[in-house]
Amino acid sequence: MSIRIKTILFLLLISLVPYTVTMFFFGSSLQQEQFKSITKELETQLNMTIDRIDQHIKNIQDDLSFIAKSEIMTDIFTEDLDRRISRLLQNKKQDLHLVGDLYIVNLSGTIVACSDFAQIGEQFHDTPIYHIDVHSPFDHSKIAVLYLEYELSNLQTYFNNTASRQYFIVNGEGSTLFRPYKFDEEIAVKKALTTLPSITIVLEEDKNEAYSIIEKYRFIFFITLAVGGLMIVLFALYFANSLIRPLSRLSKTARDITFTQDYTKQVVVKSSDEIGQMGASFNTMISSMKEAMDEIKALNKEIEDTQREVVFTMGAIGESRSKETGNHVKRVAEYSRILAYHYGLSVDESEMLKQASPMHDIGKVAIPDAILNKPGKFTDEEFEKMKEHARLGYDMLNSSNRPLLKAAAIVAHEHHEKWNGKGYPRGLQGEEIHIYGRITALADVFDALGSDRVYKQAWPDEKIFTLIEKERGEHFDPELVDIFFEYLDEFLAVREKLKDTF
Repeated sequence: MSIRIKTILFLLLISLVPYTVTMFFFGSSLQQEQFKSITKELETQLNMTIDRIDQHIKNIQDDLSFIAKSEIMTDIFTEDLDRRISRLLQNKKQDLHLVGDLYIVNLSGTIVACSDFAQIGEQFHDTPIYHIDVHSPFDHSKIAVLYLEYELSNLQTYFNNTASRQYFIVNGEGSTLFRPYKFDEEIAVKKALTTLPSITIVLEEDKNEAYSIIEKYRFIFFITLAVGGLMIVLFALYFANSLIRPLSRLSKTARDITFTQDYTKQVVVKSSDEIGQMGASFNTMISSMKEAMDEIKALNKEIEDTQREVVFTMGAIGESRSKETGNHVKRVAEYSRILAYHYGLSVDESEMLKQASPMHDIGKVAIPDAILNKPGKFTDEEFEKMKEHARLGYDMLNSSNRPLLKAAAIVAHEHHEKWNGKGYPRGLQGEEIHIYGRITALADVFDALGSDRVYKQAWPDEKIFTLIEKERGEHFDPELVDIFFEYLDEFLAVREKLKDTF
């Protein structure tokens, strides 16, 4: 994980987390206050309704008390009393818009006056919610009772119900009255009437509707939270980039130098703090490294040039022992480079093979002159001794870790191997033979057959080409043979340029 990411995460941890926790705590507290506010508003609305109902009932009670004490009651047993008092009660019922009747009942339980004329003379058996005694104005003895039959439906005139909010009544028996509908979830407040304690008024509201305003505020809250969080993130990114940018430049410059090996690069750090000092120290170090690398490159070039000269000279020495010319070494080197490049090896690897191929016969320095320069045919024993030069050359070169000498060891070891497996020293077959050995084999044979020597004349080209075509898939790699004939003009141009002169 990069230091930029670590810095951003650290800044977010010390800012965004406390901010989020604080906002959620604040939002939770605000939501609880809103819940309380909604419940309190319902309670206020209910209290106002209860007050109006209590005042209404109290007014009725006051009116009935006045009627019970009025002068009309002094004639309670006179003729035609029931009609006059009943008319009074009927008028009062109409004035109050009551659902229910008013009764005057004597001590025997007989209705002597009623707002409903049809009930006069009947026995009274109900238990109305309110009654008041009627006393004689002479001796103040109880002579009758004034009853109020008050239907609870009268209270509905005070219920302002809507689709989301409704009132209903719970009576003393626990029964629910005048409840229009049932919400899936609701918030409810309730309170008993002061004038009729057995009657409880309930006000409830659909919870989803009641909390819709909270959902709106919650949405606003989350938008605010997100915007605030985004601002914190942007600030963290800006601050982290400002803090890390010099280090990023330093890191990028160091990475570029590592990849490009260009020690002329310098990091630009404008700050004057510790990071700026680090940048200055880095530039000084790179400048010193450039000087050192220039010296090392010069030394390496000198070593490589010396190494190439030594390799070429040793190859030439090996060839001179077997009566070959220096130009043979050069031509084989050029042929090898051409074959390697067109085979698909890189330019650098093709060049390295060109430099290594002159060492293909270096092992001949260990072969006795009597065998190496014998003009006639070798005996079997002499040929076996001659074949040892491949292994001897490999042993001479393989101990080095230098890529050039490693390549030369492969060439020396495998340039006499054949595609059909009948070569030496190991009898390798096909692609078991390293591509360096397969290339040098074809280059060496082509040059040996096409070059004049003091002891022989060069073969005609047609004869050479016929042999090479014949040995396609036998001695030589078929693909290399195809490349040879495809680019034959390049091989002939090299041979002409580097031809031997006697």
